[in-house]
Amino acid sequence: MSWALKRLVVVVIISTPFVVPVVLYRDYQDLGQDYSDQQRQDRQQLAFYICSWLLISWLGLCVSFCLGCAIPYIFRFVSRYFNPAHRRYWRVFRAMRRPVTLIGFLVASYISFDILVSNNALLPLNINRAADDFLWSDAIDDILEQCSLWAGFYVIEKIIILYITIHYHFRSDLGRVAHSKDMQNALMALYETSVSLYPVGTPEFADEDLLIANATGSEHGEYRVRASRYLSRLGIDSYALTSFFGNFLSESKSHWLRPSSSYATVERAIANPKSAAALARRIWTSFVVFGNDKLRAQDMAEVLGPFRKEEAQGYFKVLDENESGDIQLDEMEWTVIEAGRIRNAIYRGMHSADHCINTFDWVMLAFLAAVMLLFILVFYVPTLKQIQDTLKSLALGFGFAIGRTVHHFLAGCIFVLFDHPYDIGDRVEVWNGSSNTAISLVVTRQSLLYTVFRRVDNWMEMQIGNEWLQQCRIENVTRSGANRQAVSMMIDIRTTFKDLSFLRAELEAFLRHKDNKRDYMPNLALAIVGVHELNKLELKCIFTHKSNWSIEPLRAARSMKFMCALVAAIRKIPITRPDGGPLGQQGRPLYNIMMSNEEAEEKLAGIRAEQAAARIDAADKDDAAADDAGDDADRVRKAVEEAARKRAEKAAKETEELKAMALLGKLPPAASKGPPRGHPAISTGVDVGGSGSWTGLRTTSNSRS
Repeated sequence: MSWALKRLVVVVIISTPFVVPVVLYRDYQDLGQDYSDQQRQDRQQLAFYICSWLLISWLGLCVSFCLGCAIPYIFRFVSRYFNPAHRRYWRVFRAMRRPVTLIGFLVASYISFDILVSNNALLPLNINRAADDFLWSDAIDDILEQCSLWAGFYVIEKIIILYITIHYHFRSDLGRVAHSKDMQNALMALYETSVSLYPVGTPEFADEDLLIANATGSEHGEYRVRASRYLSRLGIDSYALTSFFGNFLSESKSHWLRPSSSYATVERAIANPKSAAALARRIWTSFVVFGNDKLRAQDMAEVLGPFRKEEAQGYFKVLDENESGDIQLDEMEWTVIEAGRIRNAIYRGMHSADHCINTFDWVMLAFLAAVMLLFILVFYVPTLKQIQDTLKSLALGFGFAIGRTVHHFLAGCIFVLFDHPYDIGDRVEVWNGSSNTAISLVVTRQSLLYTVFRRVDNWMEMQIGNEWLQQCRIENVTRSGANRQAVSMMIDIRTTFKDLSFLRAELEAFLRHKDNKRDYMPNLALAIVGVHELNKLELKCIFTHKSNWSIEPLRAARSMKFMCALVAAIRKIPITRPDGGPLGQQGRPLYNIMMSNEEAEEKLAGIRAEQAAARIDAADKDDAAADDAGDDADRVRKAVEEAARKRAEKAAKETEELKAMALLGKLPPAASKGPPRGHPAISTGVDVGGSGSWTGLRTTSNSRS
């Protein structure tokens, strides 16, 4: 109501100077009356129509402004009953308020001036006027006409900009924003429950509460001086002061002006990796039962209560991104830290997109203004008409001079706004047309003309022009979901299909193991893809990670873990290389020694017996080998016994190998602090400390009934 009253006062105050001449000179409209002073009458009549034109123009501005303000809310009200799914588009009409106001004002001004002044037969100005006369009223009329035309193009340009904006943000942020909102709501609800179970200041969470309370709200907060520090030096508690005003100015459930609310606390905490890890530890430890090392959906349902069981399942589904059914502490830390990184990337991406779109908007507006000014100058400056041919030649030469720059700009606009292959924070693989290798990059900053990347291998910054990127093949890893990894091997062509089935069984057992279900999909692809010169087989093994490769430490750890299992399976079966292994091939031995035929046959039989005993299916073949050996049964049996002894020694070594393989395949811990100044918030794999020995604190008495 106050808004409408304020606008009404402004309309009345500005309309008064225009209304006064109209009221005073209303009796001088009829030229048929006999007046003594004809010149005075003509001036008064002209003033009357000009003031009427100004008044109508001002009223047209007011009406178009009111329409621009009312149409969005009318659309939202009507769409509620016809199609509620379209209600969200009311913001589009609200963004068109300024163009609608401008075109309404100019059209009303042009039409009223054309009727009241330019083509008004009652004005002495237009009486006895020659057909080729060009008066000041004609100039104003032409300018208003061209301004109205320019306003129409301005409205079209704004519609195009709005379409580009909606299309850009829809393609870039729809999935990420929805997931970020779900993650934010889940962390808020779980943090509130954790605080209700263990209030802030509880000795069990003293360190975590300190990190969460001192969160800077920015990944670069450690390197800047905050205004609250100056206030604290003056003895002013900024949080208490803000909360004091928040108690009066906002609702009880609102987070505005409430720095201690769960929304503000979670928002500040997830912005920094260290405080995000502390928040994850507090939530995880509060919900997990004492003695357990995994968080399950049942734990959340027990704590939240029976009336919030579906809500607890939804929260757990958001946190359990790899769908393993339980969440370990290190996974919880990774999830929360990544949620903060993605949220920060969304903010930076929106800022970068708005900067690019605003730049394109201003360039288009400048182009429209230049075209309008050019038409006005050509029509009303006689000198320009005389040098029109010279200007055309200059414009043509100038076009050739800036053609490359214009092409560079247009190519960047198409690449960023329409092609849109990546967003801020995405990991991409850039393939040059003349190279067979890709470069792994992380997008850090984007503009219409260039993009700044950070290399994954050495963290060096790269700035590449968008025009050149338009010619490259770009694979977006972040948008790709779960990624598959292929491993190629060259093996001996004499490798039996039974050995290949053993290899498949070993790898499938590794992927389906309970300790690996959170890292890999259970499916495995194993195929022979080539027979090279009939002397070797090309074997390809394809497995699927449970997440994409946007986090390099996580990808490297999972790849190393599978490769260690693959090497162990190859040694266990065993599978030999194409040259026949340690003995070589018939006619192509790997080494030569001088011995008799009997010694050679005995040595060869012993080596083959040892190889047969070391096979994965040796236990099933021991008896059959002894029966088939005939006279060599004793020698084979001795070899089998010797192989059994060596197998026991090998088992002890394999135990040590398994421990070493577990260390090599261990997932890196979450980051404990942000990157150096000026770097994006990317997980670095720095140890938080002690995450492996954590357990839950909750007892069954903490559950809500």
